[in-house]
Amino acid sequence: MRMLLLAVVATAAFLRPGLADDNEYRLTRFLMDKYDASVRPVENASMPLQVTFGVSLHHIIDVDEKNQILTTNCWLTQIWLDHHLRWNQSEFNGINVVRIPFNRVWKPDLILYNNADSQYSTAAINTNVIVYSNGMVTWLSHGIYRSSCDIDVEFFPFDIQACNMKWASWTYDGYQLDLLKQTEDGDVSNYQANGEFDLVSFDAKKHVEYYSCCPEPYPDITYVIRIRRRPLFYVFNLILPCILINCIALLVFYVPSESGEKVTLGISALLSMTVFLMTIRESLPPTEKTPLISLYYGVSICLVSFASGLSVVTLNVYHRGVRGTGVPPIIKTCVLHHLARLVFLRFEPRDKAKPQHHNDVTRLGPRPDKWIPEDATNVDPQQMSPRFSIRHRTNRTPDGAANNPAWAGHNSNSGALAGAFSEGECLFDVAIGEGECSVGASLTYVSIIIEGGGREEGDRGPYDSAKGAAECVIRWPGGVGGALHSLLVR
Repeated sequence: MRMLLLAVVATAAFLRPGLADDNEYRLTRFLMDKYDASVRPVENASMPLQVTFGVSLHHIIDVDEKNQILTTNCWLTQIWLDHHLRWNQSEFNGINVVRIPFNRVWKPDLILYNNADSQYSTAAINTNVIVYSNGMVTWLSHGIYRSSCDIDVEFFPFDIQACNMKWASWTYDGYQLDLLKQTEDGDVSNYQANGEFDLVSFDAKKHVEYYSCCPEPYPDITYVIRIRRRPLFYVFNLILPCILINCIALLVFYVPSESGEKVTLGISALLSMTVFLMTIRESLPPTEKTPLISLYYGVSICLVSFASGLSVVTLNVYHRGVRGTGVPPIIKTCVLHHLARLVFLRFEPRDKAKPQHHNDVTRLGPRPDKWIPEDATNVDPQQMSPRFSIRHRTNRTPDGAANNPAWAGHNSNSGALAGAFSEGECLFDVAIGEGECSVGASLTYVSIIIEGGGREEGDRGPYDSAKGAAECVIRWPGGVGGALHSLLVR
């Protein structure tokens, strides 16, 4: 007898889980019997079905500025009352909740209106719905959504973006389905931070829109994601290099003209800024608003180009020397007086500068009242400056000078050049830094600064200067009608 009792107790304990499963099975059979998943579950067909909708933002995966697409990982919550899914708990061993596959019950057709994914149907992970005994149905789904976002890059990289996610029913109007917000704001309790953007806010707003096609209202719930870009990366990689390149471009004006690197430095800075501008253009969308950083790069490129152009003009003026038409007085005054003060320079115009005599200056003889050509050979070479000599070269002898006694006997030891002749030339060593020459009444105190090769022209007459050669030549045209008065060298 005792053995029989133990066998009954063991059998009852073994069959208890099977009875529980049998109750849930019977409940599912009871709920799904004659259930139509295509019928809106309301008691009164004239009343709208209220659906509570909520979005939990889990992670911002990517912000594609060029294509203007926001990729997010969201959890969706949808709650509604299904009058066809009710039961008495006492009839099914006290079961209060049951889980049913999502495709076997009616669900609201809420979709993302601004979807930017061609495979939207596979973006969401569909799970079972949770059904309670009072008919409340909760559907928790999870998915990665790609939504279109109007990217405003005007203040890039110090910009704040506002991206919308609009959720609404595709087929039901406001008279059949009404949307309610689960919370006033979106849920960010499980949010994971993004490396490029900071989450500013996640707000939820309900709208009711009327379309031109239909008189019925269409409610929707729009979630606004506000994000702020972290600018430190772009400051060190885009803005700071541009500032440094601009500073380097300013050094073009301080590079000496003799180095020949003024234009090269300007062009190098121009190419560098062009590369950075192309980098920005490839990463930003071609919107109607031009980014301020692009304007900054554009203005900088124009300024660097202008500086390079001025360098070309400076080199042209430098190598051309004083040949050609003289500078107008108003421009000379503006540049040498007013603009020079901006760079802390001071210039003294040559036409106002007076020749100064120093102790190391030797004047080659006084000007006689009447020049006697025969006296040209009587000049004492010791009276000449040790750094100056007048030389006679056969290949540079002016026309008709062979028979001119003024050129007679003038070699490296002669110290004067005399006589009335049509034209002539004067040579002196370039070891000197500056000289002044007075010839009759036509060529008077021409200041000579030896800085580069080429033919230059002074205020009173043309002359040639050379650097690195053995001598410098001063030529005066015909019709001087006088003799060489004096030549100052210092």
